[in-house]
Amino acid sequence: MTGTTKHVHWASKWRCPSNIALVKYWGKRDFQKPMNPSLSFVLQNAFTETSVELLKEGEQKVEFYFEGAPSAFGDRIEKFLHTISKQMPWIHKYNFRIHSHNSFPHSAGIASSASSFGALALCITEIDFAISGREPDHPDLWLKASEIARLGSGSACRSVYPGFAIWGQTQLFESCSDEHAIMIYEGIHPAFYGLRDAILMVDSGTKQVSSSVGHELMNDHVFQRARIGQAHQNINELYLAMLTGNLESFIEVVENEALSLHAMMMTSNPSFILLKPNSLELISRIRRFRERAKIPVLFTIDAGPNIHLLYFKKNELDVKAFIERDLLEFCEDGNWIDDRIGKGPVRVVASPK
Repeated sequence: MTGTTKHVHWASKWRCPSNIALVKYWGKRDFQKPMNPSLSFVLQNAFTETSVELLKEGEQKVEFYFEGAPSAFGDRIEKFLHTISKQMPWIHKYNFRIHSHNSFPHSAGIASSASSFGALALCITEIDFAISGREPDHPDLWLKASEIARLGSGSACRSVYPGFAIWGQTQLFESCSDEHAIMIYEGIHPAFYGLRDAILMVDSGTKQVSSSVGHELMNDHVFQRARIGQAHQNINELYLAMLTGNLESFIEVVENEALSLHAMMMTSNPSFILLKPNSLELISRIRRFRERAKIPVLFTIDAGPNIHLLYFKKNELDVKAFIERDLLEFCEDGNWIDDRIGKGPVRVVASPK
């Protein structure tokens, strides 16, 4: 491995979770700002662990290793570092050696860019605080990390907080911003901290249309204004449901959001469809099970074919039996990932050295 003998001036290491949006962000404006607000929760078992070391010796460069091997993702990291160097000029003074790995398969239907840029942003923000003499546990660390994570991947700004987060301006809180996400926790009904997420793997292949292209297609979308209005209404209704423990309303909004996201894809120009026949079969079976068993299960979907089956802690045994009995035949090689709402990022190294 190159660079192992160089003197390390600063170092930081973080584990950052991915997140799953309940109200979806789709479409960008300006630079990495959302057309509409979104609300998500972080996962517990799906995370990226990243270490950043700063070195001064030799020609300035960025070494990026993903799961032990040099990766083409390093080009995206270099562009990201160049972007944030306007806020952190010290970046130009150092060489970077970055190691990263995921706890989940790359094509698992989990947003790896969210956890990757979240972890990287936390490392860089912690180093920035250390270089400037600020306390590493200052509350502003999370806000700053969210802000720069957004510049790498929009949804990454929601991954730096535990539990639930909102990104984008809304009427719910004055502190809501397009620049960064905020954590929401006060008054949330306890049931929602028992959320479980069974990720049903329909297809692990590369998507035919990337999320970046999909976001761009919202610029001239015929339903753009209606979608923005719908997202604002849905985030208000969802938050109210989370405060009151109204599971029926929660289910209605979350499923509406998932299908609306894919409706935007199907009605864009050019249009595209990411759902597969087995995706639709899983949705149908989840709804039938909910009606028949009177158990509050629901689905959400990111920009891909895989289905996130959401349910609550008290129903875990019944739902897992349902998955094994009725759903696995529609999953690729019977694969699914067992996850839940998480407690947020973890500092792996106490502070930069």
